[in-house]
Amino acid sequence: MYQYNKTRPTTHFPYDVARGNMFDTEALNIFGYNKVVGTAFETVWDDGGAYSYPSSAVTMDVVSTSTSDTMDVLIKGLDANYDEISETVTLTGTSAVTTSASFYRINSATILAGSNVGDISISNGGTKYAFIGATIGTTQACVYTVPSGHSLYLFRIDVVSATANGQKYITFRNVSKTSTGRTLRVAEATMATSQVSFDRQVPFKIAEKTDFHFEAKSSASDNEVAIFIEGILVKD
Repeated sequence: MYQYNKTRPTTHFPYDVARGNMFDTEALNIFGYNKVVGTAFETVWDDGGAYSYPSSAVTMDVVSTSTSDTMDVLIKGLDANYDEISETVTLTGTSAVTTSASFYRINSATILAGSNVGDISISNGGTKYAFIGATIGTTQACVYTVPSGHSLYLFRIDVVSATANGQKYITFRNVSKTSTGRTLRVAEATMATSQVSFDRQVPFKIAEKTDFHFEAKSSASDNEVAIFIEGILVKD
């Protein structure tokens, strides 16, 4: 568990976590965005549709839709043992580059220089596991897997939608799946306003080796949905 660093104290616990003043803790800000949420549940992530997790650890092909993209991309994820791994690959435009590491999960990907002109896809066998939209620079996926030996505590969840029509609403929920296969769909709620916010007095705990993502659906036609999550990853 975390320990307070007496050499650099403040009176604000989350600020200390973000600054790295607390041992064995890490601040997590997870952003998800889906610009076309239809009337069936789909994951709040920037490539749209239902997200699929790899069934085994695999190498990833990283490629852009623009020949101008030749920057480094940092991929962070987990190996087959749910241990944290990362790799930096250098894009070669529209020619795919294959990672050296095998990823069982991808938690984020971010460019390390410039601005990406094209869409960047990270995939294996035609299945996309991470996506960076043109000019965005980082993944916007509310998809995360808790590393081995850690717990994730969610403190705040904001859901934003383009709909402000009281006759049309968004339904969203949290989907979590343990490494043993138990799947829970919890915290289902609806919204007919442009934003709802949940500031938890007691944080919601997600155990090690658990996949979780948020998904949403519209009561009619298509809507844009975004989600912002603040949490703290703690080494157990």
